[in-house]
Amino acid sequence: MGPLTDAPESHSIKNGNAASSNRPRHSTRSTCAQILATLIQNWLLIEIGLDIAMTTMVIGALHNSASEELSMNDDQASWFGSLPDICHPVSSLLSGYVQEAVGRKTAMIMVTIPCFVAWITLHFAQSINTLYIVSIIMGLCTGLTEAPLHSYIGEIAEPHLRGTLSSISTSAALIGMFMMYVFTYFFYWRTVALICSACPVITFTVMTQIPESPTWLVVRNRLDEAKKALCWLRGWVKPAEVEEEFQALVKHAEKSVGLNQAGDDKPRTKIAFLKMQLTEMTRRKVLLPFRQICIVFFICSLAYFCAIRPYLIGELQKLDTPIDAKLILIYSQVLLFIGAMMNVMFLRRFGKRKIAIFCNTVIAISMFGLGIHYAYLKGSKQFPLLAWLPVVFWLSISFFGGFGPALLAWQLVSELFPIIGRGLATGISAAFSKLMGAAEVKSYLYIEAWVDLSGVMYLYGTATILGTLYLYFYLPETEGKSLEQIEVYFTENYDRKEKFSIGKRVKLEEKNPS
Repeated sequence: MGPLTDAPESHSIKNGNAASSNRPRHSTRSTCAQILATLIQNWLLIEIGLDIAMTTMVIGALHNSASEELSMNDDQASWFGSLPDICHPVSSLLSGYVQEAVGRKTAMIMVTIPCFVAWITLHFAQSINTLYIVSIIMGLCTGLTEAPLHSYIGEIAEPHLRGTLSSISTSAALIGMFMMYVFTYFFYWRTVALICSACPVITFTVMTQIPESPTWLVVRNRLDEAKKALCWLRGWVKPAEVEEEFQALVKHAEKSVGLNQAGDDKPRTKIAFLKMQLTEMTRRKVLLPFRQICIVFFICSLAYFCAIRPYLIGELQKLDTPIDAKLILIYSQVLLFIGAMMNVMFLRRFGKRKIAIFCNTVIAISMFGLGIHYAYLKGSKQFPLLAWLPVVFWLSISFFGGFGPALLAWQLVSELFPIIGRGLATGISAAFSKLMGAAEVKSYLYIEAWVDLSGVMYLYGTATILGTLYLYFYLPETEGKSLEQIEVYFTENYDRKEKFSIGKRVKLEEKNPS
């Protein structure tokens, strides 16, 4: 297999103008094809949502429960809740290599098998140690999926759709969490586990119907397959209609991967490619976006309040809410999803920066409100309606969490990294986010015992405000920008005004929708 420039004659551009005229830019068919691929892929994200919410369901049913044989104490609950995030980095780091070795699509399909095993094991669990094993498997599965999931979206989508498709994908995980909370309200936890075992079966089946990432195929010099995949993703069109975009993809891969160097006429092995990625991880063009991604992950985890989520049922009960805590979980997940859909609707108009800054500010105010209510207003007999305040504040956190921080970091993961280093950097970023989440979940009950629930709210509210200031001063606007434009933001040659503004293409499309 020769270098990229040794492609068949059919892959060259004989007439640039003709190719340009044939390119179905922003056509309805192209948009529908990319949305279809995203929706099929979303079944795996629904599975991730179920996995994430599983700890909330089990801890809510077993934590300090006298009626359950498998009752958990505080220490056991904190371990069970944090184990998925502790184990996630191991598989997340591995996922960077796996997705490069076997492809984004195959990596996503493979993970459905252990997911099915985990749900069946949970259904028949008879000991705390078995529950720990289930928690570990689900954490490993989540880690193996997140890197190829977000790499795939970043590589199949056109620039004007990338942010929207990324939002839709992340929203699918919220649907999975919502399904889990509804099941928890109506069914016994073992029954819920049995119901959820159907999801990986469905995922395995539908994922076989989408094409592999064209970018991954191009880097592997599988140009004919890459062009076929691109034809599928641009609306099942003829090869001539994607020729211009295909050649641009090849040139960008040559420039980023360095496969077109003189004398480099041997195919790269998987080990050589991994070494190349490790080398690229030490370069400024990867390290700078990686640093920013890690900081944004930390800010978003605080604003999204990851630490409290496994313990939500018990924490909402402490607030003496006037309605069942499990119902509040369902309502909050609905608002979380609506917020994510609002992100899809307004992303192209306002961009990621403005949405993130606004949402984080509102969330911080709501956190302070929860702290003040718990410290001074809880159980007020003079003003009984004040009992609804924690419900309002928590639903506000859920809505604006879905609108901004639940999506932001994962949107950026799909965009900031260059082609070489993307797989490994994405895996390490996901690993960092989960390791940080594990520390937050594991420490939550201990921090609460130290500063009380109101103190926790003040602490997270203050941290969210500080994170918002960072986003204001340092977060670039990536909406409507090509991946090549975004790469320039982490060099010395960039326009500061352009870096913090929405892409011109988006603005032109808004003025001229046709």
